[in-house]
Amino acid sequence: MRTSTLAVAALSAVVACTDTTSPRDSALHTASVDTVATPAVSASLVAPASLFTSYKSSSSHWTHITTMMTDFYYSWTPAERAWAGLHYDYAMSGTGSAWRAVNPSVGHLPYALLWTTIIRPSSPNVQTGYYGDMKSWFATHKTFSLERAFVHRKGAAADSAGRVGAGSWGRWAINPADPGAMLYTVNRAQRIVATENGVFFDESSSGDMNAHLGAMQEFSSASAYTASLTTLLAGIKRGVGSKTVMLNTAEYTTKADSLNAVTAGAVHLEMFNNFRYSGMIRRWQWVGNLAAAGVFVDLVSTYSSPTIAGMSASYPRGNSATSVQRAKLWELASYYMAVPSSPRLVALQLENLWSKPYSSLWIKAQEANIGHPTTNRVQVAHGTDPLGNSYIVYERSFDRALIVLRLQQGWGSQTYTDGTAITVSLPAGEAWIPLNAEGTVGTAVKSIRLRNSEAAIMLKASKM
Repeated sequence: MRTSTLAVAALSAVVACTDTTSPRDSALHTASVDTVATPAVSASLVAPASLFTSYKSSSSHWTHITTMMTDFYYSWTPAERAWAGLHYDYAMSGTGSAWRAVNPSVGHLPYALLWTTIIRPSSPNVQTGYYGDMKSWFATHKTFSLERAFVHRKGAAADSAGRVGAGSWGRWAINPADPGAMLYTVNRAQRIVATENGVFFDESSSGDMNAHLGAMQEFSSASAYTASLTTLLAGIKRGVGSKTVMLNTAEYTTKADSLNAVTAGAVHLEMFNNFRYSGMIRRWQWVGNLAAAGVFVDLVSTYSSPTIAGMSASYPRGNSATSVQRAKLWELASYYMAVPSSPRLVALQLENLWSKPYSSLWIKAQEANIGHPTTNRVQVAHGTDPLGNSYIVYERSFDRALIVLRLQQGWGSQTYTDGTAITVSLPAGEAWIPLNAEGTVGTAVKSIRLRNSEAAIMLKASKM
């Protein structure tokens, strides 16, 4: 679990989605506000069958969205496994053979560590607790020194006791500039991906490295270490060919994270999709920039469904049936604010908890084929709600829907109750049908009531 404290670094790539004012307004307008209590906007009517016609059983399952999950789930049943294979395009961790048995086209990435090894793993393995494997490799490659494959604390002896990360952390950090460490790491990656679609390297952000490296003998700074890791990543990519190399850069968005993401070719943005964070515009830009540079992005929610359920008093259900559905609909809308014209380079992961069956947490609104974006996201309103919260409202048009999202402004705007509701008018000339999180729809409306950090997916009746 991480909280980013770093500023967003601009990529040199072209921005996939830019932010403008609304093309239907010559001047930015303020949504109307009042304090009238508002019931849920959307009844639960059966959605037209045409809304769900793009599905296929193999990956990619849908034409408008890419789905991914983190498989740290330990209570699989045959039925649950089969369900997951029919709903996720990619899976990280878990058992690759079990995933392929239910979906041969799934993209499976085993979990691994890149720049550290667990010192005394309970089960030695080539993915995380690879120190024993490393010693065996160096024993048969005597040209290289095992000790030089690690970094050492400044002023300490260049031996195992002086290695960076020893002690309570339980890991040692490798030296990514050492020729032996480089050759070994490429070889290890090749063995990990041999029967897989690629590999996922956890804890690979600049923040992770800065937190643990400290002063080193071999490098002048953590940034110098990170730069050397970029060279190592390039070697891994050459070594594994077309296989995926995904880094968990989490919420960190420095230039170093950008460079490593582009070098690796794929990133897992842990805790990045946050309905309680006012800086989401920059995060959407970050996702768009990475995708424009050809990087595959896994956009991951900050809060799990059980966590959100515990927020119901402060974050009520709003227009949805439950608080969880309200939040997950916002996260889905946030994905649509960032996704490029094709969804193949940006995946959505709406859950990051592994104790419940994923079928019980699934939001069917993901399956509704809204088509592809026809415009950039646009800011259509800003102002202050009845409780004094600053807000902005964004819209983005798709082939078959309009995404409307209210974004909170500033950490002082942490009130999400019904009293924060504002009314947002919808464009004339179309019958707008609200899509509910569970996949049902409501009756046509001309405006939508949005509370702080609430979103709506408005279907175009003419396109159903």
